[in-house]
Amino acid sequence: MNFPEKPDDFRCVTALTPTVCDLCGVGRPAQCADEPIAAVMAAATKALAGQKVEKLLLFAPDAVGIHLWERFPEKLAAVEALAPVRVPTRVVMPSVTPVCFASMFSGALPEVHGIQEYAKPVLTCETIFNAFPEAGWNTAIAAVQECSIDKIFRKRKATYISTTGDDESLAYSELLLKQRPVDLLLSYATNYDKNLHSTGPFSDQALAAFEQNLVAFQKLCALVDEVWADYNRAVVFCPDHGGHATDDTGTRGAHGKDIPEDMLVYHFYRFMPKKAR
Repeated sequence: MNFPEKPDDFRCVTALTPTVCDLCGVGRPAQCADEPIAAVMAAATKALAGQKVEKLLLFAPDAVGIHLWERFPEKLAAVEALAPVRVPTRVVMPSVTPVCFASMFSGALPEVHGIQEYAKPVLTCETIFNAFPEAGWNTAIAAVQECSIDKIFRKRKATYISTTGDDESLAYSELLLKQRPVDLLLSYATNYDKNLHSTGPFSDQALAAFEQNLVAFQKLCALVDEVWADYNRAVVFCPDHGGHATDDTGTRGAHGKDIPEDMLVYHFYRFMPKKAR
């Protein structure tokens, strides 16, 4: 892989939790051991004139790694036009979905939060899905039924929407934004990961799913600006890991290794101020 960043430029995926907590004035989960991302905090201060974020949307497309942006720079430019604060991010090992999302949303390493393999137990440590509801934020998660996000963050004071697929997850995300007083929404997309495994990371099917992720992100950004216009708001594009081809033909894919294709992702942040009254 050829990427412009140096190894020291990459923040651990655990940095997302203290960053969003501090952006929103919410206390960090007890086990959170990382610190906020300085560039993100500075961008938010500039965009929001020093005020806190009042509404937050997290869009989590599974397995969207740097390998995709490297091959399709025009897609990178399109996402950066919406969310210009790009954060080079290194995930945790093993680079599989429940381990990575547990670290992302708790701020803790796997040996602390307890998921150290591909397993989906309900986390017993604190996460942002404890911290935000306890701070009075109406919190919702829209994810495909039985996926990692649908299972490991249960038993919190959140609304859980279990769906049959990405199209339904997007539809419910839009419905929640339009019809419920939601303050924090996590919207998950799985189709790129599914197609990566079955047909390879750059197959027509996988790339179509990647394009669907980008369209969904564009729709959600536009809707957030409409329904949350009276609030300082943030949107984060936050994949869990990347992936690699497992054979020379590229017709199968996987992740879980300590290699750049699996370990390196970009997170993107968008900040918009509330409209003037």
